[in-house]
Amino acid sequence: MGFGRVTKMGFIKITSAFKHAFDEGRQAAEKAADTDSARRLRFDYFWTRLLRLVQLPGYNKARRVNLCGMYMSYRFNRGDLQSLREVFMEEVYSCDLPFAPRTLLDLGANIGLASLWFSQQAKASQISELFLLAVEPDSRNASVVEINFRDNLVSGEVVRAAVGQRSGEAWFEARAESNLGRVSSEALKGTKIRVPVVGIRDLLDRFPEGRVDLVKMDIEGGEEVLLSHDTDWLARVKALIVEWHDDRADSRPLIRNVEAAGFVHRRINEGRQDNLSLFYRLADS
Repeated sequence: MGFGRVTKMGFIKITSAFKHAFDEGRQAAEKAADTDSARRLRFDYFWTRLLRLVQLPGYNKARRVNLCGMYMSYRFNRGDLQSLREVFMEEVYSCDLPFAPRTLLDLGANIGLASLWFSQQAKASQISELFLLAVEPDSRNASVVEINFRDNLVSGEVVRAAVGQRSGEAWFEARAESNLGRVSSEALKGTKIRVPVVGIRDLLDRFPEGRVDLVKMDIEGGEEVLLSHDTDWLARVKALIVEWHDDRADSRPLIRNVEAAGFVHRRINEGRQDNLSLFYRLADS
């Protein structure tokens, strides 16, 4: 009887997972610009649930769809599809900024979807061109960023590096999920590689007058390095959107540090994702 009960519970979980995947595929298909893109998104979101259990044929194979009026390249893996869902279906970065950003520093660009989304928002605000730097330490992800920028005529620069307080090198731990790789403080043989690090001030120096309107930060716990000390660079930033990773770095003191630098803080899109913060300066500050 116990075995039967476990089997029934397992069946219910599997059924629920596939129903959720079907709904994700349907929502993505509704934003697709053509039939082939809609079909591809339905298929990938449905079968991505099995990637928790087994590596399916075609895993990590390149895909290209026309979604939300943009050509988007991604790979058939859970990380890319999750990022696609969050950025373009759930629009987790949608928020009421008191200004339209003309410059963007995308820290932890992954495959460039957030950069694409902000670029699209800039065009909607009649900004002719968004000055953009996309920083990504995983070379496989960075290659996809470059494809996405090229296919959508985004003139941003892709920086193949991690971000830190100062330029140098660091150990990078790649993960099976393409959106979970992170910089690590130590090397474990066979699991980590050395990657270049560009200092945050060096990145800001590449912008006009050394200042940036918006920093998007999703660096898998690396936010502690940038926001726990030596935060003078924040004086050169107008607004930030930060994704916190409290399993790796306590966000509470980091939030206080940013507020102390003259920013107003509020959570955004809590109904979709509970670890996103917006920081912005008041007009007269």
